[in-house]
Amino acid sequence: MRATIADPAWTRTLAESLGVTGPYDEAVDEFQTMLFSLPEPEAPADGPDSITRTSVTGLVTYATCPKRFFWSEVDRLPRRPSKAARRGTELHRKIEIHNRGNIPLDDVDDVAYDVPADSPEETETPAARGANSFEVFKTSRFGTILPVHVEMPFDLRVREDVWVRGRIDAIYPHLEDGWEVVDFKSGRNRNDSAAAVQLQAYALAVTAPGFSSTPPDPLRVTFAYFGEGLDEVSEDVNEAWLEAAQHRLSELFDGIRREQWTPTPSPACHHCDFQRFCEPGKEWVASDGS
Repeated sequence: MRATIADPAWTRTLAESLGVTGPYDEAVDEFQTMLFSLPEPEAPADGPDSITRTSVTGLVTYATCPKRFFWSEVDRLPRRPSKAARRGTELHRKIEIHNRGNIPLDDVDDVAYDVPADSPEETETPAARGANSFEVFKTSRFGTILPVHVEMPFDLRVREDVWVRGRIDAIYPHLEDGWEVVDFKSGRNRNDSAAAVQLQAYALAVTAPGFSSTPPDPLRVTFAYFGEGLDEVSEDVNEAWLEAAQHRLSELFDGIRREQWTPTPSPACHHCDFQRFCEPGKEWVASDGS
């Protein structure tokens, strides 16, 4: 590739040296014909940057550290395989199979679940290594209740110019006509304020027009951590809560659209794939946050 960029005639010269100029010229002509036959792309009515889309995982990443989002979603850098993310995905699969009785063939990809690759909530701990998170789930109340929805995808319009997509682990009946939206975590609760964005997005999604025929009332959102026994963190949702959630997501999207990528060092730096590229992160870890 570098040789071709430096000398566009390099590939033709190589074909001549190999004695395959005929097939080479035919392939070039065929490819050029295909390219020239492609229709011109239609420009969006409001300009190329009118719509911004990301995932719930992306929003949580931006809330954790805009620079990490930049290296994850914009100018992507390589990431090392994450045992914690694999463990989180395995737990989600087992819970989905438990709830459905089977798993659809089109849902076996890792990206089907909102499991951040280096989320502190999914970080393996000594206690979690010796525990079976799925066994904790089965003995919890969630293992004995039939969900209303399982692995429910959504595409939420936060406002006219921004959309967020995600997948809700499970929705359980709550009181008489309500729902409890639950996100399962294989790790333990680290009181990470950025993680709250996930439940905020989920609550806005299930109350948006078109998600269900009747809006759930009352509505509760819950993180269920299984890393060191069961730990539930729940919030009851009302109009004020939803307004605050809408404002939070809108602010995060404003930062993304304005390309604000300032690093925000935190305990998450300890588990960040990009720490070696980030001087503020390295300094924070070296000082242990002090």
